[in-house]
Amino acid sequence: RQTKTETYTNTVVNVPIDIQYDSERYFISGFSSEVTVFLTGSNRVTLASEMQESTRKFKVTADLTQATEGTIEVPLTIENLPSGLTAVATPQKITVKIGKKVTRDNVPVVPQIDSSQIDEKIIIERVTVSDEKVSVTSDADTLSKIDRIVAVLPTSEQITGNYSGTVPLQAVDKNGSVLPTVIIPFETTMKVSTKTVRTTSSTTTTSNTSSTENSSTTSAETKSES
Repeated sequence: RQTKTETYTNTVVNVPIDIQYDSERYFISGFSSEVTVFLTGSNRVTLASEMQESTRKFKVTADLTQATEGTIEVPLTIENLPSGLTAVATPQKITVKIGKKVTRDNVPVVPQIDSSQIDEKIIIERVTVSDEKVSVTSDADTLSKIDRIVAVLPTSEQITGNYSGTVPLQAVDKNGSVLPTVIIPFETTMKVSTKTVRTTSSTTTTSNTSSTENSSTTSAETKSES
């Protein structure tokens, strides 16, 4: 008499890849840092344990210890898989750019605020960042393409008055495209000083008042343009 064994397949998403390489010599980029793993087995308890990151035993690795500079395709390996389970990673390979690791110190930071994030009723008088210079690490090729380091106001933020908040730092090329780098520190505090734009009153009480208000408006607009 044969006993029928049921098998179950579970999908584990966002499994981190443990990339093994010489981090003292090389900088790696251009790859997906997470994969999806399909686990199959008959033991539902073991499957459930492997689904949870806190109790998971298996890991996905990519071995670049023998790799040299260039762009290579490397297979992914699943290690420490409990007996009775099979696993398939998707994708099964990743493409990685490997370059000589270079660090540049004292790179100036430029604050960046999109005009659409500034309320039309105010003008910005001054923008400062708490970290005016930073350290940037990447491969030599990428480092040569860096045009500037920008402190970017998050798109969720709107400047409606004085502002102070933590913002991310990014390395960008001359076209504004973000480049793969490690920036230390990776974020900074941006402070924005603003003032309200004074508009000309529709009702003019005296010629002196009108003249004063027009003068203030002109001053604000000039500052805004600069």
